[in-house]
Amino acid sequence: MKERFTKIDDENRVKETELLEGGYKDLGFDVVRTQLEIVGKDWKSCIVRSTIEYEGDEKLADVVSHVSVKPLEMMAEIIGNHLCQNKSTL
Repeated sequence: MKERFTKIDDENRVKETELLEGGYKDLGFDVVRTQLEIVGKDWKSCIVRSTIEYEGDEKLADVVSHVSVKPLEMMAEIIGNHLCQNKSTL
């Protein structure tokens, strides 16, 4: 999978990417964009808000149900667990 960053806003903690090849593009989508936003809850926790936007032919209606932010959710969970286990070294 190849993607490029189209927006990096460190102040608002927002990152956007556009998929160039692989992943959902291989399923036939013309455009696939992902946005991650980090929303602080308190001094030691946050919420990761993720969004996927896609454009494609109407023939992809059956495939749309398979588009999910689940991989992003799993990645955020793994990173969060790693940070919690290693917080003394941060």
